[in-house]
Amino acid sequence: MKCPICGNQHTGKLSKSRYFCSICFIEIFYSKKQELQIFKILEDGSAFPVSIMENS
Repeated sequence: MKCPICGNQHTGKLSKSRYFCSICFIEIFYSKKQELQIFKILEDGSAFPVSIMENS
């Protein structure tokens, strides 16, 4: 999975539909509706929603 923010090719796979970019500190999630959801991981470990895009 390529990071949609920085283009990093080496994202980590957290589960079947969740990935993590260690450069951007974001979690990428594909929902069942084929939406791409991006969450910024904050210093305290919490996730802040950044954007939701439809996957065409």
